[in-house]
Amino acid sequence: MRGTATADSRWRRWLHALVPQRHDLLALALGAVSVAGFAPLALAPLTLLALTGLFWLIWQADTPRQAARRGLWFGLGQFGVGASWLISSVSIYGGAPLPLGVVAVFLWVLYLSLYPALAAWLARAFSSRTFPVLGLLILYPAAWVAGEWLRGHLFGGYPMLQVGVSHVLTWLDGYAPIFGVLGVSWAVALTAAALVWLAVRQAWIGAALLIAVVWLTGGSLRDVRWTEPAGEPVSVALLQGNVDQADKWKPTMLYPTLKRYVTMTREQLTADVIVWPETAVPAFFDLVEKGALKTFLHDARALGKDILLGAIWRDESHRHYYNALINVGHVPYQVYRKYHLVLIGEYYPFGDLLKPLFDWLDIPFDQFTPGPFPPTPMKLGTHHAGMAICFETYFGDELRQQLPEADYFITVSNDAWFAHTLEPAQALQDVQMRAIELGRDFARATNTGLTAHVNARGEIVAQLPAYRQGSLRVQVQPRNGLTPYARWGDLAVLMLLGTVFGFVLAARYLRGGLRFGRKTAGK
Repeated sequence: MRGTATADSRWRRWLHALVPQRHDLLALALGAVSVAGFAPLALAPLTLLALTGLFWLIWQADTPRQAARRGLWFGLGQFGVGASWLISSVSIYGGAPLPLGVVAVFLWVLYLSLYPALAAWLARAFSSRTFPVLGLLILYPAAWVAGEWLRGHLFGGYPMLQVGVSHVLTWLDGYAPIFGVLGVSWAVALTAAALVWLAVRQAWIGAALLIAVVWLTGGSLRDVRWTEPAGEPVSVALLQGNVDQADKWKPTMLYPTLKRYVTMTREQLTADVIVWPETAVPAFFDLVEKGALKTFLHDARALGKDILLGAIWRDESHRHYYNALINVGHVPYQVYRKYHLVLIGEYYPFGDLLKPLFDWLDIPFDQFTPGPFPPTPMKLGTHHAGMAICFETYFGDELRQQLPEADYFITVSNDAWFAHTLEPAQALQDVQMRAIELGRDFARATNTGLTAHVNARGEIVAQLPAYRQGSLRVQVQPRNGLTPYARWGDLAVLMLLGTVFGFVLAARYLRGGLRFGRKTAGK
């Protein structure tokens, strides 16, 4: 009987843990609201206020476990809304049954929510209400940035919705050329912590001075020109075919799709560089090279025109497949192969072990091979262009490996996978952050949008309307020089994190009796 009672008590505790409490629901709402700070709404103050609310909830938590729970619910709100577009690629176009797709996306959102939960646990476990300056102003921002850094690296990385990105084109983006997006996230988190400090300790002067220093310093840094123009602008034609993802890979659509892009290309032959989107060619390149595009490719080589085609490139053995961007006007072809692949979407962990199982279950199984890293910028005319395909634009610390050789960047994507969702706007906003970090112009061609030119200040110079066929002719300015972030990447932020947590652990060890994270109700 006692064992049964113990089991019943354990189940009651589990059920109680699963039922959201009042503060959990508030954290969930704050996480959802934080998404409004990102594109397409781009209401940056809402992300700042949402993070302020989360920090206040962490401060009010009695234990690190309770704080982690609130961080988890915040993550469920943030990623449940901000990454909801995953259901489009998984079920609408990926073919998974809707119930299975919903479960898969929920599990992924739950996984992503572990990072704000970890940040909340760290902030509460190593802080004391007795020392608000140490806890709020030092640990809370550091814990948040540590969580974002881990999320951007573990299991291939998933750095979407970093709070620093929400503050593109605000005064705080002045930190990006020095510390990268994580530095901007730190500035946002420090501002949020100062607002909580103001609320719980009425530290009007201290909080106001801190916020003023953070924002005014960021604003003054925006006036620094880390890179300089290198020669005349390059005329780049970005093609947006607007081929529906549901039709794209149908055999009957191969010739109409190729005809569409060939026609658009011939209309833009006065441009220096012409760019087709990611996998604009819905077939293996070696097949269309000998068939449907044979005449077009012959003409491109004869003209010596730099025409970049998104296609699937495979080696002679047909065992390795690459998501590639191919310059067909160059002899021999210049081929850029995507190196940072999407987990599950483009490769599977333990793929060699899974393939026999998938074959036995009669489930199609193919995965891409990653290209070489770091990649070599492509020589286009008299300049070198850095390359990135889709997911790679989320990783500034990797893109910087193409500098200083790259004078500007060309990136391609096929955001048709995500239909009319938040993802295309979010992806373009991340490209804006990369431009600021690296001090380079970006020319971006996509299948359905958002095709755009972003200058080195992160400003969208020109853009095509989404979900329409069209060509965008832009003047991309090559640039020389390196930003501090282009030189050192995340090193500065990692050193700051090491200093903060090293200091906290040392203080905890030296003080002995001081229990960081201990319940301190009433203080």
